[in-house]
Amino acid sequence: MPQRPNRRTQSAVNATASRVGEHLAKKIKAVEAERDRAYRERAHLVALLAAMTDGAVTAPAPDVDEPGWQIVYLHLGGHQASWHISPRDADLFTHVERVDVTDPRAQWDGHTTEDKYAGIAAWTAELAQRCGPACAEMHTETGRCEIARNR
Repeated sequence: MPQRPNRRTQSAVNATASRVGEHLAKKIKAVEAERDRAYRERAHLVALLAAMTDGAVTAPAPDVDEPGWQIVYLHLGGHQASWHISPRDADLFTHVERVDVTDPRAQWDGHTTEDKYAGIAAWTAELAQRCGPACAEMHTETGRCEIARNR
């Protein structure tokens, strides 16, 4: 039959467990902070993309229980792309039209993350081939830039 630890042993075990718990809590906070910085970075890029994309909208995220979450919807190269936006990043999207979840422009088309990034890669390649970086801000409603039009 195993013996019960004496009070001194139990106290040492509790102290060690407490130190380990504190260490893990600090590690978790550091990992969460790093994750939040990465999401903030991504949010900056999505906000820029939204500013450069006609028809961009944001709507409340119906699939997130926490208040303040939203989804930004873009159409890139004929395909929908959407991202969840944290309430702490909402300040980056004040330039994007805010709509209700019932708005037809705020309806998810079923794309997966893989579909979204495959579409973005294809659209990026097409834009780069069609006109290159020299005309990034000269795109017209037809999707062609002034430089490419004169080629």
